[in-house]
Parts: sequence; C-alpha cells; structure tokens
Amino acid sequence: MTLKVMIVEDDPVFLNRFCGIVAADVDLELFAAVPNGAAALDALSRDAPDAVLVDLGLLDMSGINVIRETARRYPDTDILVVTVFGDEEHVLASIEAGATGYLLKDSLPDEFTQVIKSLRAGGSPINPIIARQLLNRLRP
Repeated sequence: MTLKVMIVEDDPVFLNRFCGIVAADVDLELFAAVPNGAAALDALSRDAPDAVLVDLGLLDMSGINVIRETARRYPDTDILVVTVFGDEEHVLASIEAGATGYLLKDSLPDEFTQVIKSLRAGGSPINPIIARQLLNRLRP
C-alpha cells in the first residue's frame, strides 16, 4: 500500500527536494505539493493524505493553522513539521495543534523517506535538539 504524502513548503528549493525524494520511493505517492497554506487547505478539502509535511513559516499563514485544520478534518493523518524554527514556542504550538513529528530543515536525515514511514507506523520523529528542549521543559 502506498502512502499519500502532501508537502506544504514555500521555499521552491526545499519543495522540489522533498517532491523528488517522495517521488523516488515506490512506497510513497505525492498527494499534493503546495507553496502556501491556502493551497494546502484547498487540497485538504478534496481528500485525506496519509501524511502532511508542513513548514511553519508560510507566506500567507502560519503552518500551525494548516496543522490544526488537518488534525481537525483528518485525525488519522500524520503531520510532520519540517522547519527552521526550533524554539520552544513553535515546537509546543505545533504539537498542541496536532503535529506528530518535528524536524529541523538544517538537520534533515538522509533517510527522509524512512522518517515518513516511521511516522505512519506510529513513531514520532523529533530532532534530538527539539527532544532535549521538551525533556527539559517536562522536568520538575
């Protein structure tokens, strides 16, 4: 069974890179590749992807709005944040909105497709720096 992946990314270089990675994997299908939040919400109005990769710094709206709306419409869809924002405020807001994973663009793993598959298998891929921030916040 192929996994339908939607990519929401306003940087054309990253959008093309992510699309190429997804297209090269026989287990993944590119559901949609969109450059802004409005196009993402439009694509979501037609069908549910299995996974959404979303940047937080979109030009027309916060990626957190896309996360929130995706989680509301399709609770079974996994949402992976792929962004440059690694601060606590963005991380917590994304998770509270419904993100199930959080990676920083500058530390994307080589096995990017495995991260998507891990997400669908019940995992929550999180950049180690982000994981440390969350652990520090949860400590008494």
